[in-house]
Amino acid sequence: MNNYEKCPVISSHKRLMDCHAMWHAMADSYMQPDTFRMHLNSLIQGLRNVTFLLQKQKSELPNFETWYTRFQEEAKADPIMRWVVKSRNRVVKESDLELLSEVKVRWVADWANKKERKFTFPPRMPSEAILGSLLATPGNRRVGVVTVSRRWVDSGLPDRELMSATREAFITLSSLLADAHEAFGAGSCGLGERDPECVSDVLVRDPLNCMDINPGQLQEHLDLSAMRGIDEVLTPISYDEGKAAKARKRYGVNDFTRGNPIEIAPQMMDHARSVLARDKSHMNVVWLFRGDEVVEFMSPNYADQNAKYLAFHRIADRVETHRADGILLIAEMWYVNDYKYDDQGKVIPARDRGKDRREALHVLSATRDGRVASLIAPFSRKLLGGIQLEDTFAEGDVEYSSLGILTPIIERWREMENESSESTATE
Repeated sequence: MNNYEKCPVISSHKRLMDCHAMWHAMADSYMQPDTFRMHLNSLIQGLRNVTFLLQKQKSELPNFETWYTRFQEEAKADPIMRWVVKSRNRVVKESDLELLSEVKVRWVADWANKKERKFTFPPRMPSEAILGSLLATPGNRRVGVVTVSRRWVDSGLPDRELMSATREAFITLSSLLADAHEAFGAGSCGLGERDPECVSDVLVRDPLNCMDINPGQLQEHLDLSAMRGIDEVLTPISYDEGKAAKARKRYGVNDFTRGNPIEIAPQMMDHARSVLARDKSHMNVVWLFRGDEVVEFMSPNYADQNAKYLAFHRIADRVETHRADGILLIAEMWYVNDYKYDDQGKVIPARDRGKDRREALHVLSATRDGRVASLIAPFSRKLLGGIQLEDTFAEGDVEYSSLGILTPIIERWREMENESSESTATE
């Protein structure tokens, strides 16, 4: 029988889709303590109701005792599923969430010189109250960027962040309903899609891209000078042979040879020069490497300097996710031939130098083991809009510890090295 209207697991399937939508609502309210807790409670009850509804329909499902008993045995051994069962009866209390959850605040007053301060506040304190407390303290000026990071943990599952835990529970139940569909002989209950767009009736046995836990959801950033939030945009770029062929024809270049980011930097610069000459501009592009293999390709976009540094903090998250050990950046930049200093003796950035600054194309590479390559190609714009490119030169004496825009990545590699050393020492 494949009549979707008579599918006996349709009630459980609808509830699972509700849970998927609830999970996204919980993610969207992560920075709002009271709203987050409300959605968490609804989600936990919804997850338990999936199995309650399925049990009510067991007489209509072939071999129910066989595959459902197997699920129960596996669930008893799974700490997350045990937590879901217990939390359905307890329903997460404010005091339980307060016990292990945390909110940390990082205030960077000067990105260039990384003047950073860190604070800890009560988990349920709203972000507005946190900001008010910071600015009310004598001596704290409205400069720099404040980043508020939260991590919600329940005392009943002390080792797992709650977005991650509930995602795993959803995947387990999705697999269970897939078994139920197979037992009944139905491919789907035909429930369509919901909001957000990726919430569909597709049952999965593996993690969903739609439920990606983006670290950006667990933080919020505020530019204190402008008193507004900062959005970071990282646009992933996937390889398309058709588009690659068109690019080869348009720019007159061949595919890159295989190599690490230091070795292929000159090839990347040659390609970037061709793009700039043809298109009159070059978008920001970042490649992440593991050895000679490219593991991610993206375009970071930012409206100002603060958003720029925050975007590279997010790239550092991707570096850790992929265990990447190399990075290559192509971008347009402001360039000057010498240094000038302000009244406090600080170097004036090229972007603030006025008429004596110049435009340049920049290819910057770095690896986890301390190697650096920095290639610069100054250029000027002709009266009718054409590009006049000068010779590329390699920037000498570039210190690994002061790579400016790549500082968040360098710091993340250092943290990864420290974690690796600590892990080895405890074995």
